[in-house]
Amino acid sequence: MTSPAVRLVVDSTADIPPALAAELGIAVVPLTVRFGAESFRDGIDLTPMQFMARLTAGGALPTTAQPSPGDFLAIYRPLLAGGASIISLHLSSKLSGTYSSALVAARELAAGGARIDVVDSGTITLACGLVALEAARAARQGAGHEAVLALIADLLRRAHLVAVLDTLEYLQRGGRIGRARALLGALLSIKPMITVTDGEVTPLEQVRTRQRALARTAERIAALAEREIIRLAVLHAADEAGVAELRERAAAIVPADRIIVAEVGPVIATYTGPRAFGFAALTAR
Repeated sequence: MTSPAVRLVVDSTADIPPALAAELGIAVVPLTVRFGAESFRDGIDLTPMQFMARLTAGGALPTTAQPSPGDFLAIYRPLLAGGASIISLHLSSKLSGTYSSALVAARELAAGGARIDVVDSGTITLACGLVALEAARAARQGAGHEAVLALIADLLRRAHLVAVLDTLEYLQRGGRIGRARALLGALLSIKPMITVTDGEVTPLEQVRTRQRALARTAERIAALAEREIIRLAVLHAADEAGVAELRERAAAIVPADRIIVAEVGPVIATYTGPRAFGFAALTAR
């Protein structure tokens, strides 16, 4: 198939399954996870299972680092050489400097006439990734640069994210807790349900048990179904049992061909910790 005239670039925190990214020609720029002096490219050098084994082994929490402008240039230049324009879609600028690095690289190339638009999604993981997938599909079908940009802006207004954490410890220690700080005084048995609003982590509610958290998450999917869910991603961080149950509940609400299941990568899992689950969705309205 001929490459589209508009190419989508995301960072690895979009958590798009690699096969889907490859199928739609989405280029992925990895962030970095560091355990002490060791550095690993998110989604490339360390599998989610390997990462989680190290995370839960104890010791200092890993740190994460944004890609450099040079990392973006290395992705952008071959795409431009192929004659494409680029739309680069990234996680919230309030949570990472990734967007800023992309902007620096894009401005350098724009000085030479390249067409690159860098978009701050204002969200994370597959709430951003689902938007990129739909935009890439539109580009494959012949949509032009401005049309794809407009589609992304529209889809971001209809993107939803809900996550249930087993603990707030990792989010707090990683410095990304945002407005969810209000939940820190809760009992240890509470399972915090969070989202991202205006680019920041925001609390939704507190649930006392995992089973109740699964039920409430499914209820939120059902509520969104009233607005017609066009794509649903069921997400987890080392919680295959929880995500299997959530997918089963979701399949009773959303047609199975609209659902994907994905494990979040090491960067996102650094802040969720193990046994997190949730969903991202795009609605028709």
